[in-house]
Amino acid sequence: MTMPRHNADNLRIKRKYLVWLKEAKGFSEASIDKAAAAISTYDRYLEGKDFRAFHPERARAYKRHLGRQKNERTGAPLSPTTIGSTLREVKSFFGWLADQPGYKSKITHADVAYLTPDRRAENARRSNLWKPHPSPEQARRVVRAMPSEKTVQRRDRAFIAFLFLTGSRVAAAISLRLGHIDLDHACVTFDGRVVDTKFAKSFTTAFFPIGDEVEQIVREWITELRQEYCWSHADPLFPKTRIGVGASRRFEALGIAREPWTNPSSVARIFKTAFEDTGLPPFSPHRVRDTLVELSNDHCRTPEDYKAWSQNLGHEDVLTTFRSYGSVAPGRQVELMARFRDRGTGSSEDDFSVLEDD
Repeated sequence: MTMPRHNADNLRIKRKYLVWLKEAKGFSEASIDKAAAAISTYDRYLEGKDFRAFHPERARAYKRHLGRQKNERTGAPLSPTTIGSTLREVKSFFGWLADQPGYKSKITHADVAYLTPDRRAENARRSNLWKPHPSPEQARRVVRAMPSEKTVQRRDRAFIAFLFLTGSRVAAAISLRLGHIDLDHACVTFDGRVVDTKFAKSFTTAFFPIGDEVEQIVREWITELRQEYCWSHADPLFPKTRIGVGASRRFEALGIAREPWTNPSSVARIFKTAFEDTGLPPFSPHRVRDTLVELSNDHCRTPEDYKAWSQNLGHEDVLTTFRSYGSVAPGRQVELMARFRDRGTGSSEDDFSVLEDD
């Protein structure tokens, strides 16, 4: 097996670009890692050739190369979404290179345009098709069914309840401290300086009306941490599992450690398993936000209502909420359009009210 060749100039300019993303553009570490990984795929494809040796045919060949690659974990071909994401990152890099001394005489923006992803794949990525997600009742059912005999089980149950109560993303939830929770006012402060929020944004989220039982589970978990463990504001809301040698003389979960949960993928597995254990599809934690947008239909009546609901999800623009999470299920869409037709052909307001109550 031959070792991949590395070009020192490539490494140097790539490092400069990543520093630019961080310092000039304010990108998060996760976004910078994503860009670095994409650029590395192109660098490996070049097999030691210089980034300056860029031309349209090489860009087209690289796109064909990506289409032949396999997912390292599953062995399946790369999805159009993955290919499109990689191409966008590499295109952004070469767009930046085209303005850099020593590169702008070799690379033109017109040539960089050949790295544009396939239009059909881009349209599919940007579509606002309805995404399967748990209904509010399914969310309550899952939380009720989760075991709670052991401390770790209560933590897992409280975590899932918390996601539905706040709409928090996983990375933000596992970086929260007890001091960020205000039970008196039923809200959470997502401080972007210390909490891993998207784009390091800071905002306050009040508890969503997902159900008293769901909220009570979160309150009881916080009370347990404060009273039984004597934890303070600085301690994690969702601590990681403490592993040690148990009575069976094997490594096992012995409770919780006074350190925050750090692995979002393990949290996602717990979330999916909880749904599977109750006979439901293994939904992703990110679909929680779709659930909460669906819940808004039961509570929001005025533009101010929808604006407050959107801000509670951490969105500055209410259109972001409905573009990303507000699509209507196809069956519900057909049902609503039928009601609109009935209304338009002379049905009385009373008839329409009866339909809404079905």
